[in-house]
Amino acid sequence: MTDRHAPESTDTILFTDLVGFTEYTDACGDSAAVAVLDQQSTIARDALADGRGRLVKEIGDGLMFWFQHPDDALRAAISVLGAVDTAREHHGFPLGIRMGMHCGEVTARGDDFVGQTVNIASRVSDLAGPGELVASEAVVGSVGSVYGRFEPVGPARVRGVAAPIWLHRLVPVHSRRSRLRP
Repeated sequence: MTDRHAPESTDTILFTDLVGFTEYTDACGDSAAVAVLDQQSTIARDALADGRGRLVKEIGDGLMFWFQHPDDALRAAISVLGAVDTAREHHGFPLGIRMGMHCGEVTARGDDFVGQTVNIASRVSDLAGPGELVASEAVVGSVGSVYGRFEPVGPARVRGVAAPIWLHRLVPVHSRRSRLRP
């Protein structure tokens, strides 16, 4: 198999994860779980309608996005968080979503992206709670404050990475209520 390899570039990777998906699938069945995944895909496509990012792949109940600029990633993440909140409130969407974001050098491999930036973004998403976006210091240092402010979480050890990663939790500007843990 031949893969197309592109040079490294500095980009932003965003991972999402549906909180409680395995339990939901166990309780409600595969058909209901697929319906939730379809709703999530629609929400993701809508968040990318401006063409400033790309849904790289679906990974079980999670998604991996790529953006050239951290501001675009942040805008899309906030859009997804808001859409999931609305879907939960008004359309019976049964699960919450958590997100993690990191920026740095990535390497294209075919239509996918690989590298430590991707690994760290994935691990950061594992540290977010329901309804949260957690971002690395690299992201926070690269975005404006128009979308919200970031509260420091502190340094965290992530599996497979020797040095701690300094993390921040987003507090959106236009949040009706704080969805974030204190």
